[in-house]
Amino acid sequence: MNQTIENKVSIIRESFRAGRADLIEMSGSFRVDFESGQTAYIYLETYDNSITVRFETKEADPEKCRHEIDKLRDALLKEISFADISDFVEAQSSNNRFVYTACMDIDASVFFHETIIIGDNITDKNEIFSVQADERKSLPDLFETESEKVETENEKAVVLSPVEKAIEELETIDAKMLRQSLDMMNLKRSSNVRVALTRIFRSAGDADELMRSIKNEAEKLTSRNDHEELRMIKTINADGFLEPVIGLLCEEVFGENSEC
Repeated sequence: MNQTIENKVSIIRESFRAGRADLIEMSGSFRVDFESGQTAYIYLETYDNSITVRFETKEADPEKCRHEIDKLRDALLKEISFADISDFVEAQSSNNRFVYTACMDIDASVFFHETIIIGDNITDKNEIFSVQADERKSLPDLFETESEKVETENEKAVVLSPVEKAIEELETIDAKMLRQSLDMMNLKRSSNVRVALTRIFRSAGDADELMRSIKNEAEKLTSRNDHEELRMIKTINADGFLEPVIGLLCEEVFGENSEC
């Protein structure tokens, strides 16, 4: 059974949701908080179609840091034993903050045997989640046929303008979720782009008000750094709830025909 990368992300998400760790949904990704106090961010890399696990620490000592990473790997595999996780490598470091990333995948045999282990008793394998036709509701839409998917999408299809879509997405989040998403994008609190998105979020009352706010904030984003940050967050939010409003902001800053 061939599975898309989106299917794999959904299965990993459902596995964490059924386990002991706390899962928090974020823009285009999700955060997993473990009982050990460690936190991992898991998201889809659109440029190479892979799943990334991100870990941040303030520990500068290499040996202690490696111990933290090993501890995190054990916690991850305890929750999702069917996953393959590459070695963590340092991605960036700044202001006493060190970022490590690893690639995550699901062993192909999981889909061949159609058996996934989920839940608190994962270590002794007492709880088995079998993906059967009559249990599709446990993993919504993961195994729809293409024709079923097309029918479902056609039934739900509602044509919205870009502004209406932006309002619809912004109405699904609160200020805390917005802050978490902006933090995930590594936008500093002093970032002009971050400030602009925060102000736009507060103005998401109706279409006219939202567009006025977007135009006003776009006029303030003039530096090269502002433009680079805007392009960066547009790339990593290709499927997130901020994608519509970021797209509108890009159009105002770079022009409607620009690819940002």
